Amino acid sequence: MTQYFISYIIVDLDTGRTSMDHNKYMTTGEFARRMGVTKNTLFHYDNIGLFSPEIVDTNEYRYYSIYQMEVFDTIIILKEMGMPLNEIKKFMDHRSPESLMELFEKEDKKITEQIIRLKYQQQFIRGRKEKMKGIWSIDFEHVFRKQFPNRYYIYEEIQNNTDAEILKKTNEFITEFERRNYQMDYEIGYIQNESDISSGIYDNYTNAVILPFKKPKGMDYQVLEAGEYLTVYHKGHWNTIGAAYERLLGSARCGQLKIDDIFLETYAVNNLMAESIEDYVTEIGVRIIS
Repeated sequence: MTQYFISYIIVDLDTGRTSMDHNKYMTTGEFARRMGVTKNTLFHYDNIGLFSPEIVDTNEYRYYSIYQMEVFDTIIILKEMGMPLNEIKKFMDHRSPESLMELFEKEDKKITEQIIRLKYQQQFIRGRKEKMKGIWSIDFEHVFRKQFPNRYYIYEEIQNNTDAEILKKTNEFITEFERRNYQMDYEIGYIQNESDISSGIYDNYTNAVILPFKKPKGMDYQVLEAGEYLTVYHKGHWNTIGAAYERLLGSARCGQLKIDDIFLETYAVNNLMAESIEDYVTEIGVRIIS
């Protein structure tokens, strides 16, 4: 049998039959398997003019060249980066070293932003996981001692301390903080003063505080001193928080402890974890001076 090769086609001179050089060309199914996609994906890309077989013979058989694999890899990478198919097509139709560099710089910036976002989300999840540890087994009658490092806090005064005004001002405060400190994790708290607490006034909410996990930008901040804090937990609405304060003060008296004049309330369980405000858990802490 005598054969000779013309480009991709092997011609059998005895029979006149032709066949494809399978060292260089693949059928649609073979190419799809090699590239980890479906045949339908290849048909779709061909229909929209994004990526077509190098050869379509007279019998409508479609063949892809091994040299097209690198081009298809580029399409896969761009698609995995989130680029829409119409944008990929525009790029592929006019690709050049300059346009590729411009594209990579643009995508590199987007990936960096995604990494920052993902790190923030991971930090948020880990922080909430740490906060939740042991919450469900808390003895609400018990007073604890907890060690805290220095903590930054930003103070916002609230003039009218109705529930609606407290929530409104707190939300405005959070929005402004997040605008200035994009993707910085934080806690929300409220400070009660010793003058109110010692007078039996436990729900005089005249402020909100944000406790960022890092030094904040663009906003004045103060520092809660590190040390051992006398800590108690309250479950329910803040207008019934007085009993928790009485347990805290009673423990300080029994232990003959000198305590600070700033009482900090933060949520251990909030609307992220509970449907009703009656299921919220508030942590109350005051630094032990001596």
